[in-house]
Formats: sequence, C-alpha cells, structure tokens
Amino acid sequence: MTSEGSQMADSLLEDARMTRAVSSIAARSERQPDAEVLRETYVETGVMPQVANFGHQILYGRRGTGKTHVLQVLAAEMEEQDNVFSIYMDIRLLGSAHMFTDPTQPLAPRCIALYKDFLSLLQGRLLDIATDPDRNGSGLEEVSALARFITEKTAEVTSRDVRSTRATGSASSAGAQAGVKATGPSISLTIGAQSHDSQTDEVAFTEALRETIVYSEIYQFLDTALAAMGVDRLLLLIDEWTSIPTDLQPFIAEFLKRSVLPSKRITVKIGSLEYRSRFNLPQDEGGNVVGFELGPDITANLDLDDYYVYERNPERVEEIFAALLYRHVASGIEAQALEEYGVRDATGFRSRVFTERATFVELVRAGEGVVRDFLGIFGAAFFKATGSGRKKIDLHSVEEAARDWYETDKSASLADAQHAALQRIIRDVIGARQTKMFMLSREHSDHPMIQSLFDLRLLHLIERGYSDKENPGLRYNIYALDYGTYVDLKRTKVEPSGVLFDVHEAPDDGSERLVPLADKRSIRRVILQPTIFDDL
Repeated sequence: MTSEGSQMADSLLEDARMTRAVSSIAARSERQPDAEVLRETYVETGVMPQVANFGHQILYGRRGTGKTHVLQVLAAEMEEQDNVFSIYMDIRLLGSAHMFTDPTQPLAPRCIALYKDFLSLLQGRLLDIATDPDRNGSGLEEVSALARFITEKTAEVTSRDVRSTRATGSASSAGAQAGVKATGPSISLTIGAQSHDSQTDEVAFTEALRETIVYSEIYQFLDTALAAMGVDRLLLLIDEWTSIPTDLQPFIAEFLKRSVLPSKRITVKIGSLEYRSRFNLPQDEGGNVVGFELGPDITANLDLDDYYVYERNPERVEEIFAALLYRHVASGIEAQALEEYGVRDATGFRSRVFTERATFVELVRAGEGVVRDFLGIFGAAFFKATGSGRKKIDLHSVEEAARDWYETDKSASLADAQHAALQRIIRDVIGARQTKMFMLSREHSDHPMIQSLFDLRLLHLIERGYSDKENPGLRYNIYALDYGTYVDLKRTKVEPSGVLFDVHEAPDDGSERLVPLADKRSIRRVILQPTIFDDL
C-alpha cells in the first residue's frame, strides 16, 4: 500500500520519493543542521568508543572521511550525561582571517588576532549556554567578565607619543608581561631599579602598544565561569585545524596548552589532516617544545582513513559502506516507502538498488575509503542509471560516474606540477608495472608532492611501516593510485593488478611485517623513487 499522493513505481530507482532522497543527501556534515539526522546516519566503525572520553585527542583523516560527523555525533552522545556540554568550533569561521593568513604581517600580531577570535567565539558559545532558557542563568556574570577581559586585556595594536624625563640617578621599579615574540609565545619578567635627582632631560619617542595574552588569567576566567555555570565537563571540539597557517599552528597549540588544557573541566578534541598539521616547534639545545607534546599533552593515534581501506578488510568495509548508504537514503525517505519495495535493512536496499553485489563492491572500491567521494559517486551513478532507463544501478553506471567524479572533483583542481607528477606516477606504476599499488620509503613519505596528491585523494595510503626482508631495517608505506586513474583500463589487457600486496599475510602479533608480493616480482620493481619529481 502506497502513501497518500504517491504511487509505487516498477522499481525503487524510478520512485520519485527515492529520487528526492538521493538528491537531498548532505555529503558534508556541516551542511546538516539537524543533530538527530547526523546520529541516524552515523555508522560505527570502531572510532566512537575511542573518542567518547574526557582525554585530549587529535582525530586525523583526509577531507571527506567523516571527521566533522564524528565530532558532532560525539557532542550529542556526551551531552546526554549530566552537566556535560560541548562547543563545536570551525576554525574557518574565525573572523580575522585577513590578518592571520597574511604571511607579510609579523608573527606576533597574527597569532594574537587568531587567538582573540578563538576566545571571542568561545565566550559567545558559553554565553549561549548561560542564557539557555532551560538553565537558571548562573554564571552569566562570570561569562560577561570573560568578555570584558578579552576586550580590555588584548587591546588593538596602536601607538602613542611619549615624553619621558631621563634622570641621572635611579629609582626602583618592577614589571611582568606575557606575549608572543618572533621565536614563539613567551612570558618575561623585568626587574630594575632607578633613583632620581634634580637633573633631568626630556626625551620624546613613540611607544608601540602590542597585544599580549596572559595564559594564567585566561585559564582563571574560563575555569571560574564554568564553575559558576555548574558545568562539570566542557568538550571543546576544534575542527578544520589545518585552516590555520602552518607557521602559526605551534603557537596556537601553545596557547591552548597553557590556557585551556590546565582546566580539569575542559576536554579538547581536534579534527585535522595529519600531513598538514604542525602541532609543535622543537627548540634548540633541549628547550621546552612550543606547542603540544604529542602523547603527554594530547594523543594523536586515531586516523579515520585506517578504518575505510578496502584492501585491509574487504567484508567489513563493504558492510560499513552498505550501512552508511542505507542510512543516508533512509534519513530522507519515509520508512513505509522503502517497505513497499521490501527494503528493511542495508542488505535489502543493496539488492533493490544494484544489479548485483559485485556492482556495489565496485562502488565501494571507486570511493577509495572516502565517504564523501563514495556518496558523490553513488549519486552520479543513480542518475546515470535512471537517465538511461535502467531499473537498477549497473556496473557501467558506476564506472561512468567514477570517471566523471575523477575528472570534475579531483583532477580538475590539480596545479600543473601536481598533474605532471601524477602522470609520471601513473606511467611508472600502471604503465611500466601494470599495478595500481607501489611502495615508498617512509623517509620519503613527507615529500611535498606525495603529501599533496594524498590530500587531494589521488593517492591512497593502504598500509604503513612494511619492511623488505632483503633490506632489513628499511620501512615502506604502501600507496594505491586512485580508481579514476585506471577506470578506463578495466577489463582490458592492460588493466592494473587489483591486489599486488597480500596485506592479509601480515602478522597480528606485533612482529615485523614483511611485504609479500602476490606475483613474486622483485621488491625493487615496486618501489617508487621520489627523484621522478626532481625537475618539477
């Protein structure tokens, strides 16, 4: 029986309700305003149990892997506890971007401008909590005091003319200040003595008034406000960390370490891209590290990419993406509409929408473990199939959609040097070796070109830290070229090998993982040398 005003079509793909549901899939979590929908569409991969705690953590993952989704679902889950609140902060929304993104400006004012924006946004969110109609208004005065502190203690950079009387004697004086020097945030103490006699000279000069941040005062104002509000725990969820220029990141981490992390009431969770993050700045001669010490200050052992690599666990990854797709579509269509077609779970949805399981598996592989790409390719394949009059999504529709997605969403954004580098890798790996995978020495994994292609989702990290038994001590990362780079070669004589490395042969006991070659070719034939980028 169909719902009023609708008529059951011959296939689910032809149903207008299904079309609307697919069109309305919000591929980016920040575009989904309904927290309940975010929870409904979230699929547990094993990450949530590791972040649902009050420890400071960094969550890595490339764009589109679901960092924002995890952080926002985490907020909803944790806020179910008494007196636990969360504040989600998208770094891209900070207001003085023109200041802190301008490399021609001095380092100190750029850092201060960014941190002032951060504090103002934090204070604004605390004010929202304090004035919530469901609360009694406690802590409002303390939150207002924090606002005054931000305004008064961090005055805008300015200057003033000063006339000073210079004496031949001396007089005692003392002072202390905190701020950011070119070498990093610092706290300095100045003590001196001066006394005056009757002989003086008047000197005119211009004094620069620079903004300063006193860490201990920020911590005290924050902690006092939270205590007055009755907030036992505050989750500070900082997203898009790499929107901060790389040279500023260690200093912003230092600000957080000194003014926020000391509070036992505040827990910091950061979403970031690993290869674009710079959380600390080591000092010469064994000085204290500026920024976070990874481990002691904040842990950084979670990477969402690791949970979506098809080659590591094909059945589990297929199950995750089947559930993810079903939940995203189901959130935009009435359950009754799906039940009319006998769809009650992810398996039933897959059988109704795809010609066969292998077609869905091809979609999973085309997505290369990136949720946003997976959903984008699915949407394109859906409309290609319906536009061709097909009743189900077939393999041809998936491959066509993947090709278009690669051309429009990935390769189109490449700079000339990146495009040239990618073509060289394709010729070297697919053309010369007829495989989509290659190894790169870990010492070269931070090569700027490799990192940029990885960030752009054109290279995909399959495994870390493999070693070659013929060269003990050397370790490699295993990468794969994107599906779009070889989709046109599928089912041809030059189609690259799907699995060059049998990752399932790796031991689980923590012992050294050796690289087994599926076809027993020489290890030297699958190692990419970064020298191919030298003249780019």
